[in-house]
Amino acid sequence: MDIADVVAEMESATADVFAAIGWAEEEIAAAQRRWPARADALFHSFSLIRPPDELQTRLSVESVYRAYARELLDRVGQEQDTRPGTAVEVVLGISGASLRAPLNHEGFGLYARMWQAAGLPFIDGISDRSGHYEALSADALDDAEEYARRVCRRPDRVLTVDRCSGQHHGEPVDCAYADSTQVVGDEGEAVA
Repeated sequence: MDIADVVAEMESATADVFAAIGWAEEEIAAAQRRWPARADALFHSFSLIRPPDELQTRLSVESVYRAYARELLDRVGQEQDTRPGTAVEVVLGISGASLRAPLNHEGFGLYARMWQAAGLPFIDGISDRSGHYEALSADALDDAEEYARRVCRRPDRVLTVDRCSGQHHGEPVDCAYADSTQVVGDEGEAVA
């Protein structure tokens, strides 16, 4: 591999990271429009919607990441617990399990339900069959969903805001998390 290949690989990796940051910022802005009373908490939710290390690759698909982030941000907006598994995490878990063994009726029904709940793109054979599974097994799917979300739970996925400088994207704001004793210097750093 020569230097040009190394530089090209680095540029590609950097572009992917910046694309993902852009998706996150867009989802946060959209959530702030849906939940304006929780705009400050949503602004500080960037770290909350960072994909876990083991899901980085699978959440690098734009529609999948956006669905994952949207659900977590809606939980913040509605002041709900962010620790239970998301619909996307359940879909990814069931997908992985299906590679080891065929899905039974409830397994596929839960997969279809979670696919639809995540708002993932329409796919023949998944999106169009959820009503059938719901009609036959809604109670079993409810139990399976509760179990799957509990299994995918991330105890450390909680919104924590240590402090806010009183600026969002460089603009002064009256943030609920702003430290009123903190002064921001010319370079944006906090000074006592």
